[in-house]
Amino acid sequence: MKRLFLLVLLCPIVSFSLEGSGSVDFDSSIVPLLNQNPTLRQFVLCSFDIVSDPVGTRIGDVQSKALGGTRIGPYSMWANWHGATSNQRVVLTVNTQTTFFDKHGKPVNANLSKATRVEERIASVTIEPPEKDQPGIVPGGFKHAVDLSVCSMKPIS
Repeated sequence: MKRLFLLVLLCPIVSFSLEGSGSVDFDSSIVPLLNQNPTLRQFVLCSFDIVSDPVGTRIGDVQSKALGGTRIGPYSMWANWHGATSNQRVVLTVNTQTTFFDKHGKPVNANLSKATRVEERIASVTIEPPEKDQPGIVPGGFKHAVDLSVCSMKPIS
C-alpha cells in the first residue's frame, strides 16, 4: 500500500517534466515565423481568423534541462478560412524545421540533453478539416482577425 501511495504521490511530478503540448501566443510566437516567408505570411494573416491559441510540442525537462518548457512546432490552431464564397472552419498548422544547438553553437542531433538553444524556420502551412464541434469563435474573441484594409492582394505578373 505504501508503494502505491508513493507512486500516486510522485506521478504529478514526473508527468510534469515529460514532453507534451503547450500553447503559445500567436503574435509573439507565430507571426515571427511567418515573417520569414512573406508569401506564407500574407496567406495566413490575410486568409484566416485565428480562433484558438496555437499549440506546439513542449520540450520536457527530462529531454533538456536548459530547454525544458520550450515550445516548438508544428503549431496547430483552430481557424476560420475566408474562402471565395464563405468562411470555413479548419485546423491550420504551421510546420517548422527545428535545429538545436549546444553551448558552443554547434548543432545537436540526437542528444537533446546537450542542447541549450533552439532555432525554428517556417517550412510550410497545412490546412485540415475542422475537429468535431470546433467553435467558430471562443470567449475573448479571435487571436488574430483578417484586416482586409492591410491585405490588398497584388496581381501576379
